Amino acid sequence: MREIDFKSWKRKDVFNLYYQFDIPQISLCTPLEVSKVYEFAKSKNLSFYFCLCHIFYTALLKFEEFMIRSINGKIVIEDGEFVNICAYKEGEEIFKIITGRYYSDIEKFCNESKKELQTQTTFTKPLPPDARRSQVIAYISCTPWFEFTHITHPQDIQRNSFVPHISFDKMKTNEKGERWINVSLQVNHAAIDGMLIAKLLDEVKLIINHL
Repeated sequence: MREIDFKSWKRKDVFNLYYQFDIPQISLCTPLEVSKVYEFAKSKNLSFYFCLCHIFYTALLKFEEFMIRSINGKIVIEDGEFVNICAYKEGEEIFKIITGRYYSDIEKFCNESKKELQTQTTFTKPLPPDARRSQVIAYISCTPWFEFTHITHPQDIQRNSFVPHISFDKMKTNEKGERWINVSLQVNHAAIDGMLIAKLLDEVKLIINHL
């Protein structure tokens, strides 16, 4: 964890404006081709959803702005070590929130996430005693039953809510055989703007192309 030096921070004026808002979050939705992700997951016998989660977590960690957090009145760049994923266990109707460690290896990440989903008996699971909640990289969920063009996420109305929210909708196949999803991103505008989201999406596409 590293505290931001406001005196030299290029974003301080933007931050100071939006940090005062009661609801500083912005939300957008954009299409993403995921044909290669689907093929990769199928070839490795991995969860397509967990593969997508790993790709986005990996991309988020490339940009320190997505790890800006407010802790005890200080604005810091947090260490991204943990994930928070909404997922359904087969045969159950109530989702679980998987909270586990991030692994750079996609296969290990997917297998560990699957293990957590299968063995977790409670709705959610606390982080390890020595972990900070602010170390969660992002909250990720999906609605695989229907398509959406916009979505918002429940959250406390508080100015220190900086953890990004990401959601995926139902996968579609077009006339060319390409597979697409819509991706929703909800972020705090004090830390993130459209240019950073564009850079994030470019990084996501780069990771997908190198699968």
